[in-house]
Formats: sequence, C-alpha cells, structure tokens
Amino acid sequence: MGIVVPAVVAWIGIGPVWRFGGLLAIVNGGLAVALGRAMYRRTQPEWWLLIWPLVYWLGAYLFLPQYTWYFAIVYLCLSYLGYGLTQTKKTIES
Repeated sequence: MGIVVPAVVAWIGIGPVWRFGGLLAIVNGGLAVALGRAMYRRTQPEWWLLIWPLVYWLGAYLFLPQYTWYFAIVYLCLSYLGYGLTQTKKTIES
C-alpha cells in the first residue's frame, strides 16, 4: 500500500484535492490506525510502528510531490495512537 498507492495515483493522474482528501487522509490514515491496533493485538515490538511510515515515505519520495512526504510523520503518529489506545482500552477492561 505504501508504494503501490502513490504509484497508481501518479500514473492515473488524480488531482491534488482527491489525492490529499481521499487517498492520503482517509485510506492511508485508516490503514495506519488499523496497523497500530493489529500490532498491539499480535504483541509486536513497538519499533514495528516505524515500518509503515517508512514504506509510505519511500513511495511518496518516488512518485508524489514533496509536500506529501510529511504524511509519513502523520502516519507514524496515527499508528502510535492506534497502538496506544488499544493498550489503554485493554487495561481498562481488565
């Protein structure tokens, strides 16, 4: 997803508004949160949260404009947030 989506977006030529709103914010943001939650459930090490943002950054570096590179930081924050909120929810339920 991190490399394929930016490549497809560049190839199809989707406009900047749809690229930002539809693909980068909703699809990739939702994926970042879902991956953070999945990593906590599978008890993966916390450093694995870096993998998705780094893969996305590589795809954005190769195929998208420079301003989209900063989304890697946003996706890291969203993954960590999904990881942390899952941890808090399980602690409260226990």
